[in-house]
Amino acid sequence: MAVVNCSGITKGGQKCRARVIPGTNWCVFHSADAAQRRAWAAQGGANSSAQARAKKALPCAILTSDELISWLSLVFKQTIVGRTAPGVATASAAVAKTIVEISKAALLEERLTEIERALGIAERSAS
Repeated sequence: MAVVNCSGITKGGQKCRARVIPGTNWCVFHSADAAQRRAWAAQGGANSSAQARAKKALPCAILTSDELISWLSLVFKQTIVGRTAPGVATASAAVAKTIVEISKAALLEERLTEIERALGIAERSAS
C-alpha cells in the first residue's frame, strides 16, 4: 500500500508531506474537519510519554514475589544512578508492600476456609 501525502500547501509554500486522513486527500493539519484536528491535538503525545512506555512494559497478571523483587530492584538501581526520582521509588515500595500484604491476607483467608471446610464448620456470616 502506497503512502499518500496531503494535497495541502505549507505556510512556506511547499507541498505538505504529512500522511492523509484515511478516505480524504488532506492531513490533520489541512483537513476542514476541525474536530478531528482537536481530537488529534488533545492526545498531545500521550502515547509516547515515559509513563505510557512504562505501562506497556508492565505485565497485566498478578506479580509473583520474584517478579515483584525484580521490578523493585530495577527501580532501586535506576534511583541510584539518577534515572528515577526518589519519590517514585518510595511510591513503588509502598505499592509493593501493599501487594504483599493483600497476598498474605488472601492466602490466610484461603487457608482458613480450607480448615473450616475440613472441620465441617459452616461458612462465616458476613457481619
